[in-house]
Amino acid sequence: MNEQSTIDFINNNYGTRLILNKDKFSSYDAEDDIYIVEIKNRNSYYSTKIIEANKLFSNYQKSQIKDRIFLYVVTDEKGIYVFNINKNIDIIVKSGLNKTSCPINTDFGNKRKIIKYAYNLTESISTKIKT
Repeated sequence: MNEQSTIDFINNNYGTRLILNKDKFSSYDAEDDIYIVEIKNRNSYYSTKIIEANKLFSNYQKSQIKDRIFLYVVTDEKGIYVFNINKNIDIIVKSGLNKTSCPINTDFGNKRKIIKYAYNLTESISTKIKT
């Protein structure tokens, strides 16, 4: 899946009116009158998902300012997982910050690595909407 097909699936099956964000520098991918949504499409399945700390806090704050709910959506070969960040922010932050060495960008073949800080998200705090 890509961002647009993920948005289309959610809109068609859950009554949202998400629109892909046209600002390529935005910290989130889509929004409607209720939600701001960050989407991560993964090729491989991992039982624990991750969210970069900068995305977590930036989008959580924006959701409060806009009076919207921040959803983090992860797609992989086993399904679509929706995390309601507003509802679970305390659980996520208490889980602890992780430091990891990651490629700068996974989509464009750049092998250079940088240190990124992220939180682990367990599937138990998500809603699985597609298998």
